[in-house]
Amino acid sequence: MDELVREKDTLHKNMIKAANATEKQQDLVRLQKQTKKTLDQEILAYKDEAQKQRKIIFQLEQERDKHINDASDLTQKVNKYATLWPADVLIN
Repeated sequence: MDELVREKDTLHKNMIKAANATEKQQDLVRLQKQTKKTLDQEILAYKDEAQKQRKIIFQLEQERDKHINDASDLTQKVNKYATLWPADVLIN
């Protein structure tokens, strides 16, 4: 009978150890899921920010091109009027 009680106690201790190990594994799984969720959210935020930056870059490139064209037009006008005026007028 004592042997059965010892075996029962041993089995009970082993069951408690297994339950604790299972709980630790479940905690790790929950932590990994939460970490994955957080990282997915961060990735989405970085993707959104990258899209905004691309849009800003595109707008800045358009403004740059417009300013280049405006400067070119003004240079052509200056050169056109410079050829129309006598040289002595331009010097003074």
